[in-house]
Amino acid sequence: MGYRDDFYKVENIIGITGDVDSLPTVYFQNATGDFGHITQVHYYDWNQGRSAVETDAGYQIINQCGGGCTCGSATAHEYNGNGVCFHPSRSAFVPLANLSTAARDVAAQAIWRCPLLKADPGPDDPAGRMAAGREIAQRWRDAHRPGPRGRRNAVNYTALGLTNPLFKIAYPDRAQ
Repeated sequence: MGYRDDFYKVENIIGITGDVDSLPTVYFQNATGDFGHITQVHYYDWNQGRSAVETDAGYQIINQCGGGCTCGSATAHEYNGNGVCFHPSRSAFVPLANLSTAARDVAAQAIWRCPLLKADPGPDDPAGRMAAGREIAQRWRDAHRPGPRGRRNAVNYTALGLTNPLFKIAYPDRAQ
């Protein structure tokens, strides 16, 4: 069972951002004002998955910058009931009515592809979000740093002069 399966369902899809053939972000809203989205692909892995479901009867998403946002781009912007932009997107919003049946089917796949809640530190803490991304990147670099015995601490038999003795053990009749 996934996070908020009662909300993240086909009937609540309102549109997508991104290319439909490249795992788009899928947006959801119901009649009671609950809204959220599923991010399938993002630079930061922790930002992939289902967003926490929030409630605001005045929520809307449009391809227009305003409401305190100064980015000036014609990409998707999410607005709360007070008309304040709280999230500018990377791509333009395509409403459900503008999607073909095949594109709607692809968008619906996000529901089973991403059943878990995002591990994002949250939109209220952009500095924490960036710090978490840097920490994850540093952990990856640390785990993949060449050690004293080579990449990922693999033993470099050539550098240690062990190639020929090991070859003699493995293939005694072919060693010189």
